Amino acid sequence: MDDQAGEQLLLALCRASSGDVHLDLAELDSVDMLSVIALLRGAAGMRDGQYLVLHNPPTALRQMLEAVGDATGDSGVRVE
Repeated sequence: MDDQAGEQLLLALCRASSGDVHLDLAELDSVDMLSVIALLRGAAGMRDGQYLVLHNPPTALRQMLEAVGDATGDSGVRVE
């Protein structure tokens, strides 16, 4: 699956969800800023009070989310 198809799938899941969306990222090998942007877009498409919850994200993803965290405010992304 290419990046654009993956982002479209995530957006569709987040918009259609009636609750939080949980992603287990334990098998994720690499991450870049486009991945972070896709996650933030997915979370932005969710209803108020719902979250995109990331389980087992790689350290690099945690660091990127922390770096953009102040700029995005309550992004709708939670890391567990």
